[in-house]
Amino acid sequence: METLIRDLRYTLRSLRASPGFTLVAVLALALGIGANSAVFSVVNGVLLTPPPFAEPERLLHLSNDIRKAGLEDVGISIPEYQDFSTRPRVFSSVAAYTWRDMTLTGGGTPQRFGVVHGTATLLPTLGVTPALGRGFTEDEATPGAQKVVVLTHKAWRAHFAEDPRVLGKTMQLDGEPYTVVGVLPRGVAYPLSAELYVPLVPRAELVHARTDRHFTSLVRMKPGVTMEQVRADVARIAQEMEAGEPRYQGIGWAIRITPLEDRVVGKVRGTLWLLLGAVGFVLLVACSSVANLMLARAAARELEVSIRAALGASRGRLVAQFLTESLVLSVVGGAAGLLLAMWGTDALLAFVGDGLPRVSQVRLDPTSVAFTVGVSLLTGLMFGLVPALQASRADLNATMREGSRGTESGRSGRLRSGLVVAQIALALVLLVGAGLVMKSLHALREVDEGFTSEGVLTGRFALPAARYSEPARKLAFQRDLLERLQGLPGVESVGLTDLLPLGGTATRGLEFEGRPETPGELPPSVDFRVASPGYLRTLNVKLLQGRLHETLGELDAPAEVVINKTFADLYWPQGNALGQRLSLAPQAQWSTVVGIVDDLREWGLTSPARPAAYWSLAALPSAYLGLVVRVKSGAPESVRTAVEAELRAVDSDVPLYSVAPLSRLVDESIGSRSLSAWLMGLFAGTALLLAALGIAGVVGYSVARRTREMGIRMALGAARSDVVLLVLRQGLKLAGLGVAVGLVMSLGLARFLGSLLYGVTAYDPWTFVGVAALLSTVALLATWLPARRASSVDPIISLRSE
Repeated sequence: METLIRDLRYTLRSLRASPGFTLVAVLALALGIGANSAVFSVVNGVLLTPPPFAEPERLLHLSNDIRKAGLEDVGISIPEYQDFSTRPRVFSSVAAYTWRDMTLTGGGTPQRFGVVHGTATLLPTLGVTPALGRGFTEDEATPGAQKVVVLTHKAWRAHFAEDPRVLGKTMQLDGEPYTVVGVLPRGVAYPLSAELYVPLVPRAELVHARTDRHFTSLVRMKPGVTMEQVRADVARIAQEMEAGEPRYQGIGWAIRITPLEDRVVGKVRGTLWLLLGAVGFVLLVACSSVANLMLARAAARELEVSIRAALGASRGRLVAQFLTESLVLSVVGGAAGLLLAMWGTDALLAFVGDGLPRVSQVRLDPTSVAFTVGVSLLTGLMFGLVPALQASRADLNATMREGSRGTESGRSGRLRSGLVVAQIALALVLLVGAGLVMKSLHALREVDEGFTSEGVLTGRFALPAARYSEPARKLAFQRDLLERLQGLPGVESVGLTDLLPLGGTATRGLEFEGRPETPGELPPSVDFRVASPGYLRTLNVKLLQGRLHETLGELDAPAEVVINKTFADLYWPQGNALGQRLSLAPQAQWSTVVGIVDDLREWGLTSPARPAAYWSLAALPSAYLGLVVRVKSGAPESVRTAVEAELRAVDSDVPLYSVAPLSRLVDESIGSRSLSAWLMGLFAGTALLLAALGIAGVVGYSVARRTREMGIRMALGAARSDVVLLVLRQGLKLAGLGVAVGLVMSLGLARFLGSLLYGVTAYDPWTFVGVAALLSTVALLATWLPARRASSVDPIISLRSE
């Protein structure tokens, strides 16, 4: 212990005597460790922390694929849920749910809650037991039954202040009383933004509608059942369902099985692991930089070390002294890195907003702090061991001879050069990855959305079911609101729809007039929307044929529908879609196709267009609507207050929520890709800077050690340009070797990026060539200053100094 204390005191005195070295080393380590800790906190919260359900690995989602129509991961219908509940042998529980926001009134300002409408089996399937009370029963999931609600802990705290006597109290949801029967444990919610749970009571027309797929299925495997057994049993069920139902035959229908974890984080898993790997490369570059500084520092102390060895210090004692110095640096760098991680984690969360699943679980918890401590200690060993071993080999006679010649030790020079090559190679790998991701993001931003998002404000509202049960009342509300909003100063146009762009899908089965279904033919289905006359016009959707909805109309007016190009090409490839009549099965009312519009990217910028139809809002008045308002000029948020005031004027119990510019919704739809591009660019830039400093430092140190050699060369007739070229060749040789190694590594790692890219291949030649050229140019510039300094050496002064 006494020896350790002496080493620490000596280390602190030594580092205090070299403030420049200490500051640079601590900053490099703080950047590397802080970035790793921040990204690990996100990875830990999103990917590594298990969801708060009993045995979550046994939870699966079931959905539909209809390959002939190009449809994947489509929801289920009520008849399909009943089949999934009765036919399988490998599931212990099967549930279905859907999502619908509801308005809480009766307590001042109306509030919106995210509400899950689920079967009585939903909470048992999740493996969740309420902390207070109970879940709902099968009897409560029938028409006419008493309405009950289960609160999440978040809703219990926000609305009832965690009152333990909450059971039995009522909440006015959409104008109807719901009795509180249970409260879930803290942190339990699925889907992740759920706040309330109520029984699922499907509308009568959906009970037997096999192709109206509005619901999500969640199942729990029996204990001991493997995924292979699940796939086999599900394949058997699919065969039985197909044999008994002609509408499944010949359409490429299959049941998709998705583990719960993949459903929640599958879209961001690859991105987060990529970022953690990238930030690990940054740490390696930082370690290489500090190791180079330590080697240079050890070389400058060769005489001191040699004398200590000559006086009896063992090699182990010398190694311990140098390792103590590196560990002190790593601990200080780790402490600074932890502060950077706290700021960096907050910055990351602010950047992604709600676009990241489980974002509420991301924080610097004890696991993240332990990770930071471990990385700090490991880093100290990584950059300190090689310099310590190198310095402990110092020989007094050799040191005196090398010092008298003013040349560089071949062994230490090779080590420093090798570290610079490693830095350049790692930086190139990061730059290639960042280049590919940024190019992919650029390609994504160039995708034609099918609508103009700039200058459009969006929001959502819902009409209380108790007061707006009649279609006439819904239509009157919507007509009054549209007239008020259209008259606002600065508003160009307004529209209503049940689903905003990029807001999900609702697939419905169809019937075509005069076209009976035949076995083996694809049953017609469509992504269903209702829209007011101004909706498509507000979005600047391109009209290809016919016309748009012109007036809101009356309930008994002939129903009209506008379809997209994909729908028209699929079902009327001869181009005769206008005037055709169709209905939403099993509805009897026929609607006439009056227009064809260009495809909107309703399902995401990376997803291909799917058949979509926009029914007249008058034909199918909806209680749950999205609002779009295009302003004549300026920011769309400028009319928000006026829009909210007009909505309150029509009905004070109907709040506007989820208000945001449409351009923000587009940006959020590619939020994880933007995050990866931004962070990859930041990490690559940091690595590039460290690599440039590394090559400049090594070449500069070499020039300083070879001052006498440079003087002799110039005294013997070498021109200054010859000395510049000599130094440049040294730097470019290191850069060329690092670029070559980095290109080989990049080619090997690029294939892991393939699934994360859009519109660019993982082996894009222009990216590889451009990055290699950039890194070579930076290396040339980094070498130029030491080369200029070497050429300015005065031979007489350099020889006299020896």
